[in-house]
Amino acid sequence: MPRRRSVLPMVCCVLILACAGCAVKLIADRDSTTEEHIFASAERVDLFYARLLDIAEDARPYAAFSTDYLTIEAHLRTLLLRNQVRQLNADSTKIAETIVNLWVKYKGMHKEQDTYTTGTARLDRERFRRLFAYAARAEGAKPPSDN
Repeated sequence: MPRRRSVLPMVCCVLILACAGCAVKLIADRDSTTEEHIFASAERVDLFYARLLDIAEDARPYAAFSTDYLTIEAHLRTLLLRNQVRQLNADSTKIAETIVNLWVKYKGMHKEQDTYTTGTARLDRERFRRLFAYAARAEGAKPPSDN
């Protein structure tokens, strides 16, 4: 019996030391390239709305902006893909999906109505600004990579 008591503390010490080197990872590491892509996408979207709002409301047909829509959509889908391929990155992926889905929705509305009112454009621009800020904060809050 005394022999078992002397082994137990030793086993406990080994287990504690083994567990001390373990870490549970719940979110992806910060990716500076993705963070840069978030800001670049935010700038493209903001510039789009700045151009749109700089034109008289009755001179905003969809055709005048179709190339911009496609270019920005491709850029946003790349941001979504960057987030999708990273493990433990569900929150950032969801934000990127929301951004892409809203962009496609607003593009469709502009195409269908063939105009974009000033009030709606201002609201949509602000909504995207908030989403990109949220995406940047989410990426910035991740732990730095060990590399």
